[in-house]
Amino acid sequence: MEPLSITAGIVGIVTPTLHCVRLLVKDLQNIADAPDAVTALTDDLQSVGLALASVHAVTDLQWNSLGEAVAAQSKATITSCKASCERFKTSLDRWTRHSTDGTLSWRDRATLGVFRQGHIKSMSEQLQSCNITLTSVASMATFSTQLPPAGASSRRDQDDHTDERDGG
Repeated sequence: MEPLSITAGIVGIVTPTLHCVRLLVKDLQNIADAPDAVTALTDDLQSVGLALASVHAVTDLQWNSLGEAVAAQSKATITSCKASCERFKTSLDRWTRHSTDGTLSWRDRATLGVFRQGHIKSMSEQLQSCNITLTSVASMATFSTQLPPAGASSRRDQDDHTDERDGG
């Protein structure tokens, strides 16, 4: 795959995923007096948003150095993250259908605070996994372009040893 098409493919899925994450963050932040698990989930979503922004900033050269396998894994992770966010948003809308203006009804508070804790925790774990993967990819991309070209460090070491033998 050409470097430009790798980048275009990643950007093509990062942008809508980032939008989906931001919408879900906004929905969760609009819930007044949200249970702690919802607040923690909001933090996880914001971390994923930062990781997505970092992946979005990876250049053509960096994607090329990472290779097609890393790009494919990144795409799969981003696609999975987006699907999870969309499913959770649909569920959240259903769970809060009795609430108005960001104030949770007693019924919806019980749903979120008690009955849906497992679902919220599962979503949080999925987001943390996505965050770890995407942060690792962005870090590897940054690191890969900061390394000297292959053989450059050994040449410098040889030059240093030559100087020592020459007395210089």
